[in-house]
Amino acid sequence: MKIFKCISPLFVFLLFISCDEFKLNKNHSDNKVKNQVESNLTEIAFDNILHDFGEIKEGDIVEAVFEFTNTGKNDLLISHAVGSCGCTIPSYPRNIPIKPGESGEIEINFDSSNMPNLQSKLIKVFANVPSGSVFLRIQALVEPKNN
Repeated sequence: MKIFKCISPLFVFLLFISCDEFKLNKNHSDNKVKNQVESNLTEIAFDNILHDFGEIKEGDIVEAVFEFTNTGKNDLLISHAVGSCGCTIPSYPRNIPIKPGESGEIEINFDSSNMPNLQSKLIKVFANVPSGSVFLRIQALVEPKNN
């Protein structure tokens, strides 16, 4: 019985140490993965994130161009861009590496058909930036058709 009393605390101590060792290895592994992901991130800077078309007529299809620059240290990759509705269509350099210091454009086409009055639309741009995405916005005062 004395042996059991001696072995039991030793067993608990060894188990505790091995768990801490596992935790240290896991944390090290998690940090390594996090550092690899962060090392691929960069920064994007837009000249403007809002474009106001002003007054347009219902049915007009108008275009806005958002210019951006890769202000980070790694290649910028835009993986996807999507408008808040089907009336807003973005064109962008999909998965084309943009080197640090280089610039590019995202073109937005807005179809005002059946969209009278004040319209405000968002475009979400997914890229390898710390936040994962950036928002652009367009707006227009759409003069309704005379029916």
